[in-house]
Amino acid sequence: MSPRNFYFNIRCSYLSTYILIAKIVKICNNTTMEMRRLLMPEIEEVIRQKDWKTLKGILSELEPVDIAEMLEDIPYPEKVIIFRLLSKEQANETFSHMESDEQEEMLHYFNKSEIKDIINGMDPDDRNDLFDELPAGLVKKYLELLTPDEREIAALLLNYPEHSAGHIMTTDFIELYEDMTADEAINYIRKNAKESETIYINYVIGHHRELVGVVSLKDLILAKPDNLVKEIMDVNPIYVRTMDDQEIVANLMKKYDFLAIPVVDSEGRLVGIVTFDDIMDVIEDENTEDFQRMAAMSPMETPYFSINAVKLAWNRFVWIFVLVILESISGNIIQRYQDILKVVVALSIFIPMITDTGGNAGTQSSTIVIRGLATGDIELKDVFRLILRELLIGFLIAVAIGIVALFRAYFFHVSSMIAITVAIALLITIFVSNLTGAFLPFLFKALKVDPAIAAGPFITTIVDITGLVIYFEVAKRLLHI
Repeated sequence: MSPRNFYFNIRCSYLSTYILIAKIVKICNNTTMEMRRLLMPEIEEVIRQKDWKTLKGILSELEPVDIAEMLEDIPYPEKVIIFRLLSKEQANETFSHMESDEQEEMLHYFNKSEIKDIINGMDPDDRNDLFDELPAGLVKKYLELLTPDEREIAALLLNYPEHSAGHIMTTDFIELYEDMTADEAINYIRKNAKESETIYINYVIGHHRELVGVVSLKDLILAKPDNLVKEIMDVNPIYVRTMDDQEIVANLMKKYDFLAIPVVDSEGRLVGIVTFDDIMDVIEDENTEDFQRMAAMSPMETPYFSINAVKLAWNRFVWIFVLVILESISGNIIQRYQDILKVVVALSIFIPMITDTGGNAGTQSSTIVIRGLATGDIELKDVFRLILRELLIGFLIAVAIGIVALFRAYFFHVSSMIAITVAIALLITIFVSNLTGAFLPFLFKALKVDPAIAAGPFITTIVDITGLVIYFEVAKRLLHI
């Protein structure tokens, strides 16, 4: 036996200890990164040695979500081999936790039988997410591989508009009848629990599948065995409709601390549920889109490293080009008032301070409003109340900063009138910027445009233009130029 193989065999004998340590580190640090750092060298060595039996033992000890993240660091031929070592259930769960571009790439390496097993074993909502990312031709091909029942479910979800409750819901849930006893309901849940996304909250339907109530597993367990479900259930369930936007779903689930929320069709019939894990993905996507729009970018729906550099450049170029056109107005304003600058050159020193401070004030105000609109803390009906409040806040900030600007200008050894001009111009600019930053998100929301656009570079550009006009007009009047 070579020294390398001898060393490898010793390492493999202690591999279970490595896995245990890695799991403890993961729990303590609440991160998979540490676990990957500890285990990846061992896994890579096992792959090099082609010791598939040992590798299968390692994988059986790991959670599907951890396997999915570790697969990111492994090249595709080996990645497919690893996937084939997983149990059927583990493979389905691991595949569901992978990024959409990784899933699509993996499907190219699988044979027809493997693809059939994977897509039939996926949860309906996860499979729908995958189909959303695939070309229509491939989706049609994969739909033919589904069982009749799964094909019907997939077609149902795909027919709903993207970002609607019907599109992101799952049909794997427990439905009870109101005339069941508590004992019958518990036995029914026990029998069907494996195929359900959640069993903690169960939905009660009438004879025409209309939603009539909800009942928790806890209430069923605590009830007497012969109590009827209709005597235990909550008869006023909170629900969403299939065509409701996913943001409405997210806000309701957050408001009521739901693990899941029922989805009904136009006739009130129960057709699915949206679960907490799916709505977390929605919230993450919405937040990412908001941040990208606030940075004057078109939202990216695929991971950063999966997007072509040219496409990324174009994504940013469009908005930057628009902002350049808007910023050119600032140059026109300076050109229009150049006679003032020729007479009082010292005014040019304070242009950056006026525009930057106004931009910062507007960005602060717009960010608060945008976040409030996103979380539901601020609503359209609050527009006048909020603007009055921001006027007061803007006035207080403007007075304080105006005094600072007065002393700042004085220490530049300029005349007292120029110092007063700078202070007053800055005061008005901050006041107007605060008002603009508060009002624009409301305007965008009313026009059904994402309010996140009214932030960052956009608000800064608008305030730059207004700030310059205010500055030069104040100077023109106070300095009598």
